[in-house]
Amino acid sequence: MFHFFYLARLKTLVGLILYKLNEYIHYLLVFLLALTIIYNEWFIYSLYASKWPYLYCGNEKFCKNILLVADPQILGEERENILSRWDSDRYLFNTYGRALQHVKPDNVVFLGDLFDEGSIADQKTFERYLYRFCKIFFLKTTVPLASKNVIFIPGDNDIGGEEEIVIREKVDRFHLYFGSPGIIVNENIEFTMVNQLIDSMPMNNNPTNRTNTIKIMFSHIPLTPKYTKFTEKVLNEFKSEYIFSAHDHSSINFVSNFKQKKQKYVQRLGRNSYSQMTEAQWRFGQQSPDIVSEIIVPTCSYRMGSNNVGYGVLTIDTFRHSITYTILWLPSRFSCLYVYLYILMLSIILYLLHLITRNSKAIVYRVM
Repeated sequence: MFHFFYLARLKTLVGLILYKLNEYIHYLLVFLLALTIIYNEWFIYSLYASKWPYLYCGNEKFCKNILLVADPQILGEERENILSRWDSDRYLFNTYGRALQHVKPDNVVFLGDLFDEGSIADQKTFERYLYRFCKIFFLKTTVPLASKNVIFIPGDNDIGGEEEIVIREKVDRFHLYFGSPGIIVNENIEFTMVNQLIDSMPMNNNPTNRTNTIKIMFSHIPLTPKYTKFTEKVLNEFKSEYIFSAHDHSSINFVSNFKQKKQKYVQRLGRNSYSQMTEAQWRFGQQSPDIVSEIIVPTCSYRMGSNNVGYGVLTIDTFRHSITYTILWLPSRFSCLYVYLYILMLSIILYLLHLITRNSKAIVYRVM
């Protein structure tokens, strides 16, 4: 009797749940969909942004914050459908906007591979990519896009060099639309932009004393993992202490002796767990004259085959002659897309259950 009593109550409870489910099924499905959209399209980005490391330098008078954007590679029209392009664009827009707000950078450096299919695009297609790029990254549409505060470096997907040969027309087109100078000097900081794809470097008309100036080089292709004649040439010419590069979609620091042409050690700047994201910072002081650190910045696009995506932040302290490198890790977009899939499957199951049981009546159980 005892078991029958609880079995009857369970049957009543199930009947009551089915009755309420049928009565409020449409409200429930709308609620689930709205909650999923809010989580995937707003909350997850804000949640990660709240865990990004605090950028501290000391005296703001001697500090500069540089936001590093590596391999955004906005998707092209030839290989990707419109839905994939739209979703990737929105991801970059949402994450970059929050990174911009968090860092409040003095400079933004785009480290190449701006477009995924830029090197194979005709003129009209290239201009459509350019318009999308400006919308995603809050840029003016006046050509050239570069300014004193925004710097662009060409990548192999922009001008060729990996699967396509580099031709002068592609290089000229990139410089026409983006047009960054080769050297930028700001107080005691010197930025040098080099292009290993065509073995191009700026003219060093005003060599500065390294002890007084923090010299930083930007390159799309990493220079020191494999020494070439071009690597030797640019390092001996500019004697940069730090190099920031992209291309590999990874997060590594190579420390090398460029006089001896060999690496001293390799440091992986791996992704921290969510609870440890605030610790994703590395500080570098003044280095020996022959030592150079090359930091590869991870891609910020979730479509590049890497699980670890983010933006790099370079905080330069000219008073202490030091830099702090920070990674703003980003949420996994694929996880969010899986959440959409799971909620869709759950919604289908609930609606089918509704269709099967909608004519059933609630069982009312009373205890006398």
